[in-house]
Amino acid sequence: MVGILITGHGHFASGIASSVELIMQSLEGVEVVDFPQGDTATELKENMHNALSKFDGEIVVFADLLSGSPFNTAVMEALENEKIQVVYGTNLGMLIECIMMRNMGSSAIEIANKACEVGQTQIGKFEKQLESDDDSSDEEW
Repeated sequence: MVGILITGHGHFASGIASSVELIMQSLEGVEVVDFPQGDTATELKENMHNALSKFDGEIVVFADLLSGSPFNTAVMEALENEKIQVVYGTNLGMLIECIMMRNMGSSAIEIANKACEVGQTQIGKFEKQLESDDDSSDEEW
């Protein structure tokens, strides 16, 4: 089974993991590395390395944003380990879809590719549909 590591600034990782667990009931095979205020880059590197070492095979790292310390640290690990894929811009819909894919046996590269696709579809804006003045003029309140 592909390992999943979630990381990000502050308590982003543990917060989004909590939401996933609420919806999916389980976080088997998922590790979380927060980067709270006060932690150093060295502490982040150690925490991420320790979390990644808990996995035996392929791993997908989900980071909060491009070029932040958690992302950069994950990329450095991925450069040393060809079994690691790194995805950034993590959102809840993306994470849930990818964990379901992982549970069905998808590979790390398949999961990482799907994360990018699903992540983009999870971003949008709700548009209100306003009634025209003609339709509402006949109604009395």
